[in-house]
Amino acid sequence: MNQNDEKPASGPALLESVEMVFRLLDELTAARRPLGVTELAQLLQTAKPRTYRHLASMRQLGILEQDPTTEKYMLGARLVGYGEAAGEQFDLRALVDPYLTRIRDATGQTALLAVATHDTALVVSCVESKANVCISVKPGNRVLPHCSAQGRTVLAFADAASQQRVMRRKLPQLTERTLHNPEALAVRLALIRERLYDDADGEVTMGINAVCCPIFRDNDQIVGTIGIVGPSSAIPSPPPAAMLRELQSAAAEISERLHAGTYQRL
Repeated sequence: MNQNDEKPASGPALLESVEMVFRLLDELTAARRPLGVTELAQLLQTAKPRTYRHLASMRQLGILEQDPTTEKYMLGARLVGYGEAAGEQFDLRALVDPYLTRIRDATGQTALLAVATHDTALVVSCVESKANVCISVKPGNRVLPHCSAQGRTVLAFADAASQQRVMRRKLPQLTERTLHNPEALAVRLALIRERLYDDADGEVTMGINAVCCPIFRDNDQIVGTIGIVGPSSAIPSPPPAAMLRELQSAAAEISERLHAGTYQRL
């Protein structure tokens, strides 16, 4: 075999054009509103002409639609069919829902499932605490990648290019505890890969903590996170050993059902 024909050890190289399409879809999904070419180019830190070419092609294919008045782009109707088909073929929520109830009952806190979306996480399912006053997160919430437990965990197992893009951005400081330094973030991502969990005590909202563990499928590919959210008084940092065991046990069982044995190394 010619040296130029060899595949990298990690698998085939990611085509830049394909990556660009999914980055555009991620930004439009997160925005929940139409976005213009200039705004998308700034978000992706790419040249405006390149961004426009991809948007125009995606519009021609029906993946995106364009407002005739503002000329801004939005997700197209064709994606609805893709979403329905994907949901039928791989419904992570159906698999994880019993584990969310188990975690809620064992910890007394609201249990959350988030799916990996490129370089962060999207909350898709929630089983609320039975407490009279509980802390919850609505499904559909796309968390910040640098200061949320779910987002950081997904980012920790993302490719190096995605990690660098996040760390090149201005990382907003939401509270005095928010991790917003790129160098400190890189150190934290390495720690998450080693210990297979993360928490974010007071980083998004003071007095609230979330802790989660990654869920993997074949080839140790991250597909989401499972965890809890609640008052810092009930979920201290670092989390108690029994609480962490409950989360990691559930994440390990789910990952094994998806043919990943990542947790066997703990």
